[in-house]
Amino acid sequence: MAKKTSFLKYSEDLEKEVRIMDRFFSINFNTVRATSPAVSYETMPFNVKVCSIHMEVAPHGSLKDMLTKAGGTLPENVIGYCIFQVLEGLRDLHQHGYVHCDLKPENILIFPSYAHEDLCELKLGDFGSAKEPNGPDPVDGFLFEDNPGYLVPEAVGPRGVISSAVDIWSLGTMVIEMMGITISGWSDYVPGTLSQMTWDFVRRCRVRNPGDRATAEELMSHEFVRQSLGAPPLELLPVPSCLSNGVG
Repeated sequence: MAKKTSFLKYSEDLEKEVRIMDRFFSINFNTVRATSPAVSYETMPFNVKVCSIHMEVAPHGSLKDMLTKAGGTLPENVIGYCIFQVLEGLRDLHQHGYVHCDLKPENILIFPSYAHEDLCELKLGDFGSAKEPNGPDPVDGFLFEDNPGYLVPEAVGPRGVISSAVDIWSLGTMVIEMMGITISGWSDYVPGTLSQMTWDFVRRCRVRNPGDRATAEELMSHEFVRQSLGAPPLELLPVPSCLSNGVG
């Protein structure tokens, strides 16, 4: 199992994270599973107090690791395959009133799949910034301070509005990043270098008005995430071993 440790002042974030993982354990296979529902506390040398949670290990790292190993970009159909699994996780989170609020490649973890037809399993992780139903907005409305390309227009500032649409904007940004394109700020500009199919998917995610963005469930039927991985042959795709060899 993996252990995540933070200073004691972040204990509420860890308590929320393990609570959400435990909540969705029996609902969704696309969220990381906590191996214990409890937060542990200990005192380190020099009287430093810390807290920890435990969760399942992601042997293939994160989607960010996959992207780095592949040279900074992935084939369009591989991206669609990955994004579909992310959408499965988001759909269930949103249906139960949760918002991830920190969706990015670093927080999508990769696990081996034991189903013959699947290449790998992707799961949502890091719920420390998430918004729970009827809970307070995370970090006083400021999100993605270290990732300006993921800034969501309506969430900027102390009066920011947090809804499931925040995750959808981030999803569109994630697709752009996986295509090897850099984009900054919260412009609703969609790069014209994308294929028409990918461009339409990203456009539906990065609409300035959150009420006009597509939902996770709607996006699951988009041709971008429904395209087959059978062509070109999988072994010819420049992807990490966890995709090309199943359990790797």
